[in-house]
Formats: sequence, structure tokens, C-alpha cells
Amino acid sequence: MEFKSLSKPGKIGNQIVKNRLVMAPMGVGMMISINGMYSQRAIEYYEERARGGVGLIISGATLSTNKYEPWAIGPEQLNLAVYDTLAKIRSLKELTERIHDWGSSFFLQITAGWGRIYRLSQITGIEAIAPSRQKNFWHPNKYTRELTLEDIKGLTTAIANTAAIAREAGCDGIELHGHEGYLLDQFKTSLWNKREDDYGGSFDRRMKFSLDIIKEIQNYAGEDYPISYRYGLEHKIPGGRSINEGIKIAKVLETAGVAALHVDAGCYESWHWPHPPDYQEDGCMVDMADLVKKNVNIPIIAVGKLSDPYVANKVIEQGQADFVAMGRQLLADPNTYYKAVRGKVGEIRPCIGCHECFKRLYDRTYLSCAVNPACGNENRYKIESADKPKKIVVLGGGVAGLEAAYISSQRGHEVVILEKTKKLGGLINYISKHRLKKDLKKFIQYQIDKVINSNVSVMLGVEANNDMLKLMKYDALIIAIGSKDRELDVICEDEVNWFNISKILEGDVKLGDKVVIVGGGSAGCETALDLAGDGRKITIIEQQEEVGRDLFMPNRNLLKKMLNDADIKILTGMKVNKLDRKGVHCQDNLGNTEVVEASDIVSAVGRSKKCDMDWAQALREEGREIYFVGDCRTPGKIKNAIWDAFKVAINV
Repeated sequence: MEFKSLSKPGKIGNQIVKNRLVMAPMGVGMMISINGMYSQRAIEYYEERARGGVGLIISGATLSTNKYEPWAIGPEQLNLAVYDTLAKIRSLKELTERIHDWGSSFFLQITAGWGRIYRLSQITGIEAIAPSRQKNFWHPNKYTRELTLEDIKGLTTAIANTAAIAREAGCDGIELHGHEGYLLDQFKTSLWNKREDDYGGSFDRRMKFSLDIIKEIQNYAGEDYPISYRYGLEHKIPGGRSINEGIKIAKVLETAGVAALHVDAGCYESWHWPHPPDYQEDGCMVDMADLVKKNVNIPIIAVGKLSDPYVANKVIEQGQADFVAMGRQLLADPNTYYKAVRGKVGEIRPCIGCHECFKRLYDRTYLSCAVNPACGNENRYKIESADKPKKIVVLGGGVAGLEAAYISSQRGHEVVILEKTKKLGGLINYISKHRLKKDLKKFIQYQIDKVINSNVSVMLGVEANNDMLKLMKYDALIIAIGSKDRELDVICEDEVNWFNISKILEGDVKLGDKVVIVGGGSAGCETALDLAGDGRKITIIEQQEEVGRDLFMPNRNLLKKMLNDADIKILTGMKVNKLDRKGVHCQDNLGNTEVVEASDIVSAVGRSKKCDMDWAQALREEGREIYFVGDCRTPGKIKNAIWDAFKVAINV
């Protein structure tokens, strides 16, 4: 078997896990019920991952009380909460039974809370709690309340009680949420813990809260009940935890009776570590798991962009960790494990590292995935055979057209793609050439392969017109012809070397030594990084107050760090007024002007609809069944294109 190491059973405490693949903990957002427990929709979401072969599923962070840090508005719970046996155990039992039906194990992750990173202060009016008084990360004008000794004891007991409920409900173990700068981590860290009592000061005192909780769990749930502990080996910020202290923590937790350590890095100030974007390398935190494994004798769970099953298998094979955790990859494709071990690696839908999933949680909606609209909607978005098969013509073979064509064919329709170029993939073919877009390159190839290996007919180099379409006698027309570069609407007095970003992405333009990029969205910033080096001076001019605003925070933060490391000049809050031989003339909100010298100017100001679609509207008025999907409907992200196409295709 190709994935022999990944597929062999493992052990955490007294729990036998059927293979070495762990589903990393992720919140489910608004898939929880009003009482803070799992809705049927959430249960179906987890069951789909168990059905796909995952060895161990770890839940998202679960509260054990709302007393100190409420995640609720009135009677409505906004986060998973397990602290009332009679009210909560029914849902938890159903979840564990459904997971066990597929041979998977289940650990309930329990959190002490958010502490200084509590986001709801402005909604609930409740102060955030913390080991000691400090600024709230999200609301710097607000301060946290220092937990009293009575509070700490109350939280300790509540967490232990939740662990006992988890055992009664059939959970195979629990995981303590002690990483990423959340409350439990704040107690362990001198940067955030300034207490002068038994819970602060020395290393041993800062560890006391965690150790008290572990001991109390053993009292309530039994010493044999497995406890995994997730923590960051280092914080990767000034004043945060060092690797040496991280190793020391691992040894103390092992002595305390923890059954496994789930190892990552970072905190909210370095979010691109605990939530690695597409810019990070595969297995970006495996070295940290390896360091811990060399110093303890309990199982280690590695995490961090382990989406590639070959990389995951190698981690186990080389003894760098005992288990590997996948998070977002299992949102993209819940069948990743079985596809890998059954020799169908090419059929695995890859995660593209965009963090649209995480952004949805912060937008207070349900967890889902940019490339898998059925994630979190497993029942509603089942692909079912059409009642009446149709002949469907899809105009355009980009990301939206490929999705629409494949899903339509899966439903039994006869599908033809008409693509005017000589290659499927559309704009993504050029974007994925970027050294930072290797995940996107995998995804577009996955899409192309799925279409080629299906019953979809593909006609390349064909630009459709009305006469051709009428001859094809289609029943439904799906238009997915994409978008074009938005024109830079400024005065251009003299001849200057300026290019739309698509020309740069195509790779046919040779640029000089002073390049100015107008537009600081992700496309402009990523292009700047690609062009930097060899003595070339790059400047980005952005009208907004921050670059990368179309990205979610972990991606944006890492991108900004990379721009800084590459010595790329960034001018924000600047509107471009004119281009001439002197360069780019821009002005800030106060009227101050600046001229940025440029050998070449790149316009990266977004996308617009490709052409006038009156002809299609005329066909629709004739009674034709016509749909617009992707950028030709509304220019947006890959997620918008895929979801557009998917939702049309499952209903045609």
C-alpha cells in the first residue's frame, strides 16, 4: 500500500485510532443550535468526514460555561457549549454514535475561553477576561478584567465537568485548547500573564492553571480518560514563548498525564502560523512537532498545511510525528483519506489556502469551503440525477465553466463546453504560474482532469455565436465567459509604459528597474513579490488605507510581512491622478501630492464584466433557459465563481 504509514492504527492513551489521520479542530459557526449544541446539519457535516475515513475527529473549541466570558446574546448561544448534562448530552451522543458508525474516534475539544482576544465585548457589553489586566486585541480602547482566584477555580471545575459529560456521551477523549494565545495559553505566557499570586510569575506558577485543569479532569472523568493538549511550541513574536520553553511545557504536560500533544506555533499577532495561508510551505510546522517528539514519549500530532497525502505519509514514515492533522483539506474534500489509500490521489479536491472558510466564521455564518459548496450543506447540496436530462452548452472553460459542466454531467445531462482559447482553465492558468500560487495550480488541474475524465464534450478554439448556438439545439445555456481587467481611469498625457496586470501574468512583458503597481489588492501585491529582486525597485500605490484588503487576516498579514521583507515600497491612502514620463502622480486625502518615478506602470485595479451581454438577454426573452455564472455575472473571488456555478448546476 502506497500510504502504509498513514493507514496503520495508532494509540492515544487507551484509545485505538484506526489510522494516523486526524481531523483538526475547527469551529462550525452557525451550524450550532440555539442552545449551543450540534444541529443536525453539524452532525451530518462531521459524519461526512468520518465516512471519508478519518481516524480521529476533534471538535471545534467548546465552552464549559458562559459565566465568565459569555458567547451568547440573550438566550441564543453563539458557540458550542457543553455544561448541562441533561440538556446537552442527547446531541453529543448522537454525534459520537454517527462518527463511531464509520469506525472513527471523536475527541471533544474544550476551551477555557478567549481572554484578551474576546471579540464580543462591544455586543455583549461584557469585559474580556485574562490572567491580568491588558488591552483587548480586537478593541485596543478596552481592557480585560483580571480573573479572580474564585473565577479560576470555577473555570477549572466547569472544564472538568464538561470532560465528564463528554465521557458519558461516548466521546473517546478530550482535547484541551491551550494554543494560539487563547486564555489557557495566556496563563502559560509571561508576555500576557503578569499575576503575582500562585498563577503567575515563575514558569511553574504560569503552568498551574493548566495542571489544575488536567488534575480535575482526571478526578471527574477518570485517570484513564485520554487528554490531548494543543499548544504552540513558540509564538514567533517578540516576548512570546521560545522553543526552549515550549519543550519544557511538553515535558511538564507529559508528567501530568496528558496522553498526546498537538503541536503548532504562533498566536493572533502571528496568525499566519496557526492558520497557514497558501503562501506557507506544505508541512510548515512539522519541524516543531519533530522537536517535541524528540523530547517526550507520548504521541505527537503534527499540523500545518499537511493537505498533500504524500507529505502526510512521509511525516509518519520518518517518525517526525505519530499522527497528522488536516483541517481545511477535509473541508475541501472529506474523502481525502479513502481517495489516497485507494489509489485515487488525482481525484482529491485540493484546498487552495484562501481562508474563505475561516472568514465565514468571522462573518457569523456557517463553516464552508470556497472549492466545496456542499461543505456544511451535505444534505441540501447532494448531487442528484436530474428528473429530465437536458443538453447543456457551457460557454467558457474557466473555473466557473468547468464547475458548471462537471456538476451538470454528474446529474446526467449532456454537456458541451465551448472555449475560445486552446486551453481549459481561463484566467487561473496565468494566476497559478505565480510561485505563491502552487495550491491554485493543483486545483485548476484537478478541475480540468475531472472534466476530461467525465462525459463532458470539450471544444477548444471555438468562439460561439448566435448561429452556432441555434444549430446546437441546446436546452440550457450556461454563460461563464469570465471578466477582463478594469481600465485605469486616469489622465495619461504622454506615452508611458503601462500594462494591465493580465499582461504581466501572461509573462510576455519585460519590465525595467522601477516598476509602479497601481492597486494594492492581493493580485497587485503578489505580482509585486514576483517582480521583486535583481535590483528592481517596486512601489505599490493603493487608494485604501491598507493593502491586501480582499484577503482574510492570516493571508493578508503574511503577505504584508513578505512585502516588507522584500523591501517593496507601499503608499496607501493615495489616489492616482495622472501618468506621464515623470511617473505616477498621486494625492492623499489631505491634498498632498507625490510623483513616483517609474520605468513601467502596472494597473491592478480589479476586474470588470467582459462585454455587453444584450445578445444573451435577448435569447432569454425568447424563452431560452440561460444562466450567468462567475465573473461575467459579478467579478469576484474563486469562491464566488465556484459557488455560482455549483448552485446553478444542481438545479438545472
